[in-house]
Amino acid sequence: MQTFTEAQQKPGLLHGVYSYREAARLLNVSTQRVARWADGYLFEVKYGWRFSAPVLQSPAHRHGVLSFPELMELFFVREYSGLGVRLQHIRATAEALAREVGPFPFTKKQLLVGGRELLVRQSEDILRRPDIGQLVADFAESLLHHVEIEADEVSRYYPPTFEREVLLDKHIRAGEPVVWESGYSIPTRIIYALWEAEQDVDSVADYFNISPHKVSVAIRYESEWRLVA
Repeated sequence: MQTFTEAQQKPGLLHGVYSYREAARLLNVSTQRVARWADGYLFEVKYGWRFSAPVLQSPAHRHGVLSFPELMELFFVREYSGLGVRLQHIRATAEALAREVGPFPFTKKQLLVGGRELLVRQSEDILRRPDIGQLVADFAESLLHHVEIEADEVSRYYPPTFEREVLLDKHIRAGEPVVWESGYSIPTRIIYALWEAEQDVDSVADYFNISPHKVSVAIRYESEWRLVA
């Protein structure tokens, strides 16, 4: 089984750092849900309380913040939950896969590239429904169009529907969403903030020396998150 050092896993400028609130915005889920997936949670039963373990398979996880690999892993958890897979089945699948491929199993290269058989095999005993297992495998394969892989794990993510103009890269600005132009990056939140003040795409484009198209993409990206916040 592969292992990761604590330095490779913990949040920081080299590996991305996201508060739960920011992660919730990027994942389009509640902050409470992010915390449950990352830390687990207590729930009341007839004779006291029980603890539901976290779904996230990250031994060096820091409470309250996520690293880039952890955020990418939770993208998968969100998608599988949206497919109707119950959380305990997602957790059991993650735990089983982690025993084979190490931490952050859903985003491992060996799972994303040709991992269909591994997922479908696990689905029979863990996801309980082979058809759901197939959907999970299909999603893993489809994600390859939106990620770049480095050293066996996802290092860059392109949110769908943004023409690969917006990206999250663990090596760029601590993993926050940016647009890329002429060899440098600009956070989408900064472009959006200036546009809110100016209300003019061309003037914002001139200020940053980027195309109006890039500005429009950044505005659309930030606007969509704000609509669902």
